Amino acid sequence: MRRELSLYILSLALISSFAFIVALLFFFEKGITDTAQTFILMETRVFEARYREDPNTPLPTGTSLRFFYDDFEKAPGLYQRLIDQDELEIEEFIEFEWSPHGLEEWEDSRYLVVYQHTLPDKRTLFVVADYQANLFSKEEQQEFDDIIYNILLFGGTYLLVMLIAIWLYNKRINRYTQALALWADSLLLSDLQKPRPNFHFRELNRIAEQLLSAFERIAGLIDREHQFLRHASHELRTPIAIIRANMELLQKIGVPAELAKPIKRANRANQSMQQLTETLLWLSRENETAPSLKQIRPDILLDELSEELDYLLQDKEVNVTRNYFSGLTEQALPHTPLRIVLSNLLRNAYQYTDQGEIELSVDQYRIIITNRSHVTHTDHDNSFGLGLILVQKICDRLDWTLKLKWVDQGVSVTLLIPE
Repeated sequence: MRRELSLYILSLALISSFAFIVALLFFFEKGITDTAQTFILMETRVFEARYREDPNTPLPTGTSLRFFYDDFEKAPGLYQRLIDQDELEIEEFIEFEWSPHGLEEWEDSRYLVVYQHTLPDKRTLFVVADYQANLFSKEEQQEFDDIIYNILLFGGTYLLVMLIAIWLYNKRINRYTQALALWADSLLLSDLQKPRPNFHFRELNRIAEQLLSAFERIAGLIDREHQFLRHASHELRTPIAIIRANMELLQKIGVPAELAKPIKRANRANQSMQQLTETLLWLSRENETAPSLKQIRPDILLDELSEELDYLLQDKEVNVTRNYFSGLTEQALPHTPLRIVLSNLLRNAYQYTDQGEIELSVDQYRIIITNRSHVTHTDHDNSFGLGLILVQKICDRLDWTLKLKWVDQGVSVTLLIPE
């Protein structure tokens, strides 16, 4: 916006500066020409008045103003060479210039203004105003040149002033727009109740008000989302706990063999629902303190989760390989969030690999899960479902880095845990 406005003002300044210079030069030259023509016209009328009284009135003589009857036979040779009588018209002023040493050199230059007039007895009168540059002193010539120079200087000064004005305007605008950008970039939901800074310009203040209004709407939506997640998670925890308790009771009592598999699947589904509700509940607590740390070996945790999710690989031709760093040691890590993240990533890999390989790689601060399926899944973007969204939210909360990369016939997910 500032660049476009600056270009617009600069273009306007250039055009107006050029127009001023051209106009001043034009009117300066026109003033000289009009002065010469007026002088000729006045002298011609004075002579015509005398001529009416006495046709034998002699022609006026002078150095700068010459009068001739009918033709230029008695005119100086320079006049006869310069003045083309075919160009002359009755009651019209015609100009002729002669610069033997070039237009920039004053020496020996002549400027002629010729006026052709018809007297009452139909005789033709030629009046020539002859301005000789040699009659001007060096100082007078310099004064004349200075007038042209001052006109150009005025135009250049005007353009310079406009450039300075544009620069000051840009600097002033940039000061407040940068302040608005920094304020908007650092704006947090907790700052909504603080007074808004004054950005001087009404338009910028209006943008700031709209940003605050948008933040307030977003804050309302987030608050309603968190309330919904908390309420839904709390409401779901009770029926999930009841289902889990009854499933454990059924296992203790014993069930017919034909119901063993369905009950086992129901128990696993119940465990997944319980983990999901705990994840949603934990994410909805924006002001919750940092999760407690626990000494964990990521490779051991990954093996535990792999064993729990092994049922997802039943009846599949999937080969799981492990590539663990030999010097792994226990680390102080948030157990619950890490378990949720790895469980979701591992579940996705097991669930969406029907035939192929899964590689689990762990070093001290990096966990990589790569699955390559020989059966192509066309809907890659939606194959991870809600799990990946929750994983990303957890990583954002804990400043972990999650990288997802599509590889040949599969996906590689890398979890980077800072030291």
